[in-house]
Amino acid sequence: MKLYYADAEYNDADIVVLGIPFDRTSSFIPGSRFAPQFIRQCSENIEDYSPYQDKTLLDKKICDFGDVLLSTGDWVSEVEKKVCDIVADKKLPILLGGEHTVTLPIIRALKQGVSTFSVIQFDAHCDLRDEYLGDKICHATAMRRVSDIVDIKNMYQFGMRSGTKEEFEFNKNIHRFKTLKPLSSVIDNIREPIYLTIDVDVLDPGALPAVSTPEPGGISYHELIDSLLLFKNKKIIGADIVEYNPLAATPYASGSTVAEILRELILILKK
Repeated sequence: MKLYYADAEYNDADIVVLGIPFDRTSSFIPGSRFAPQFIRQCSENIEDYSPYQDKTLLDKKICDFGDVLLSTGDWVSEVEKKVCDIVADKKLPILLGGEHTVTLPIIRALKQGVSTFSVIQFDAHCDLRDEYLGDKICHATAMRRVSDIVDIKNMYQFGMRSGTKEEFEFNKNIHRFKTLKPLSSVIDNIREPIYLTIDVDVLDPGALPAVSTPEPGGISYHELIDSLLLFKNKKIIGADIVEYNPLAATPYASGSTVAEILRELILILKK
């Protein structure tokens, strides 16, 4: 199954959606590897028209490129190469995880063509541990590894409400609990171009319970959408949506919410 509105051929597309069905380091509820296909399925329940933006997905040239087939142990290199190919073809990548670790190879790929850019993270968790359960590359270290590539001063984290004391001290651009107000106060100072990573557990579990590591006290759906709309005039070079887990709770309500987040994300892009 592919996204019903992604009807452009690859060569004609401006935007390429790619699934990364990876959750091998999940430490609580595995299952986010099934997210890309459930997002596609639940998109059948979502209109192409956004009343938030008065735009339709049908005006975009979108190709659903399916999922990366992770055939070897070196999955990071596999994903990195696939994203490099998309970027080399002058197309804007939108990636569907999978766990948050998938952001690392995407950033590695983008860094090969763009020397300096900012990373904006919406998330409940800092993901800034240097290692977790003996692993240097896992969902709990994902953004620490990103900070090895992108200067920490260009990494902004919003909605954070879980992490160690050391994680909260590591990045001076961590904004706790909320997204819209703190983002509004700093967005004009964020260096472009920008990469967006959206861990859907930034939302309160009451709004989206099907995640791999649920955390109470999250933001509302409307706050997340209003936050995304702040980027509609910004230069975005790529984005991902991660950590939706259709095995963690009844999948269809949560999947429809994620599918709608994907719609709004695509529609803020200039391409």
